[in-house]
Amino acid sequence: MLTEGDKMEINIIFEEIKAKMKIDGVISSDNSYLFQEELNKVLENKSIVLLEIDLSTCRNISSSGIGKLLIFYKEFMTREGEIEISKSSPSIYELFTTIKLDQLFTINL
Repeated sequence: MLTEGDKMEINIIFEEIKAKMKIDGVISSDNSYLFQEELNKVLENKSIVLLEIDLSTCRNISSSGIGKLLIFYKEFMTREGEIEISKSSPSIYELFTTIKLDQLFTINL
């Protein structure tokens, strides 16, 4: 478990070829480096080909956080990885579909 004050908490579980990440709070420009550190752990584990991200309790994600996700996506795709937003809050879902991230990976409400 990774915590940055009351702003963001990230939990990640590795299961054979899948990683499950749950993010609570806000991914801001101030703490997006912590998000990147957790994404890097997924990249370091070469057996992981699916990342499921639960954003149901993530209240907001900054452009910096989206940038970290897109950098991860580019690297993860080089090994045929797949990202799925397994759950999202209505505001995150709307944001991701507005900026067309649903064309890159599956986004569930």
